[in-house]
Amino acid sequence: MKKFFWGVATSSFQIEGHIENDFTEWEREGKFKKSGLDPVYANGANHWLMWKEDFDLLEKLGVNAYRFSLEWARIQPEPDKFSEAALDQYDKMIDYLLEKKIEPFLTLHHFTHPEWFHKISPWHDENSIEVFYRYVEKIFSRFKDRVKFWITFNEPLVWVMAGYGEGNFPPGIKNLEMMMIALSNILEAHKNIYDLIKSTSKESKIGIAKHFIVFKRERDWFLLDKAVRNRINQFFNKMIPDAFVTNKLIANFPTLLKFEKEIELNNKIDFWGVNYYYRLYTKFRLSLDNPFHFYTKHPETDTGWEIYPKGILKILKMISNYGKPIIVTENGIAINNEEVRKKFLKKHLKFVFKALKHNIDVRGYFYWSLLDNYEWLYGKSKRFGLVFVDYENNFKRIPKESYNFYRELIQSYSEKYKKLEREKEAR
Repeated sequence: MKKFFWGVATSSFQIEGHIENDFTEWEREGKFKKSGLDPVYANGANHWLMWKEDFDLLEKLGVNAYRFSLEWARIQPEPDKFSEAALDQYDKMIDYLLEKKIEPFLTLHHFTHPEWFHKISPWHDENSIEVFYRYVEKIFSRFKDRVKFWITFNEPLVWVMAGYGEGNFPPGIKNLEMMMIALSNILEAHKNIYDLIKSTSKESKIGIAKHFIVFKRERDWFLLDKAVRNRINQFFNKMIPDAFVTNKLIANFPTLLKFEKEIELNNKIDFWGVNYYYRLYTKFRLSLDNPFHFYTKHPETDTGWEIYPKGILKILKMISNYGKPIIVTENGIAINNEEVRKKFLKKHLKFVFKALKHNIDVRGYFYWSLLDNYEWLYGKSKRFGLVFVDYENNFKRIPKESYNFYRELIQSYSEKYKKLEREKEAR
């Protein structure tokens, strides 16, 4: 019987605290204020000092897997220097998870970088591929005996759009051609890391956590709305998976962007990580500069997103066409109303289970997130956690109603999953 992974997901910078990287540098220099926001990090959720307490909460939650990332800036504070103290602590963290029979899913890149990275080897520079490879070599040699599941990059398209499209993440560049070059280099880096890991650990599984959005055209009768929807959907949802199959990275937005590059990925990916949160509407607008308009029509969460549970089934069906196993690596909601969060969990898991009944090869589900945390441009104002973090009271952890609700869902769906698998085996 195939194992189903029940977990929660976090990222190092968003929760750890006690670190200096490209995001804290931007905060010091006031660069986030350019977009009208002013996120304050203030040691995230203090996880670096409270990780044991947090991992005890994982055990009580009843998960059998935990997705987290390593903080690159902590491990490699200078180009030629690695911190053994940081690696030692991550060692202890992984060992503690395994003691509790919780499978570590390790993300190698989750948006942040050492301060030096953009100055000497930014992602639009080919040297970035080798720089990141050397970093991952160090990580892999240290943890390969205990980590079986590796996620090379979290939401690479989202990151390049923020860092090179809108310019509201470091390095703060607004150039769509450079954005696509950076994405191409990131995918090359993935391929090289895939080869590195497989060279000595063929049983390891390597994937990418890719953000997917359901796009719906505003006017079903208007062909230009349909054309806009299809173009945006192809770029955001299908461009990267297609590149793994066709060995070509292609983006085409008339008047905005035309990019095509051969890249020998040769389908080197073992699973697709699905990060799913919401639906957006699309429509054509009369503009020579940018006729592609997309927006939230029904904002329902504290981040202004629409809650559309059926969308997770649509995305799972779409990505299943690429013939790889799927893991829901993120799915969550920022809300202070626990009844809404519980309904969100219940409805989304209903559609995940429906996908399993339709023989879609889903291997796991990770709620985002265990803890309230630093939510990028929003700072700490948006709370995704199953556990409340009291920032004003020494980062005290208080499990929310949804924490116990998710634990009950895991128990009930685990039994349903076993029954479903037995039925499949009996056919």
